[in-house]
Amino acid sequence: MRKKENGFTLIELMVTIAVMAIIAMMAAPSLMPLVYKKQLDTSARELAQTMAKVRGTAIALRKEVSLEFKDTTNTDHQFYWLPGNDQIHVLAKATPEGITFSPVGLANKRTTSLKRYVRNPNYDPNLDEDPLTNPKLIIEWQDTEDLVFELCHEKVREIKSIKIFKSGLISNIETKEKVGSCT
Repeated sequence: MRKKENGFTLIELMVTIAVMAIIAMMAAPSLMPLVYKKQLDTSARELAQTMAKVRGTAIALRKEVSLEFKDTTNTDHQFYWLPGNDQIHVLAKATPEGITFSPVGLANKRTTSLKRYVRNPNYDPNLDEDPLTNPKLIIEWQDTEDLVFELCHEKVREIKSIKIFKSGLISNIETKEKVGSCT
């Protein structure tokens, strides 16, 4: 009588692991856009939380407190923030743009700029499109008194836009389509 053996052979285990590895390698590239979108979403939420912290600090200290987009050490009345990922950028015409909160938590008026692409009036359709000599679209900065801050991920076709009420509270975080590059 032959003894019944339970379990798998080493070859069966190796083949199973190899097949699973191949499937994982095929799935990974299709998951990367989801990872990039999550990174952008996380950065937008971090910025919103930092703004809320800066506003709370202004109220607690009863003095003006600002937030700027630089990589510097925070002080008691000046906060700095940059995204934790090098592929995420704050869209700003002139750095440092930021926000200042009054001693009662109101967002002080500060002109910010929104980046948009418009058709180049000098574009020549008879020539090949060249970003330097014959661009089809050009950057136009639109100044706005609405306190809007936009984050962009290099590998995602969307922008996260954070709008602040004059009261200093965050209105919403909106997703917009990205046109052109982040820089």
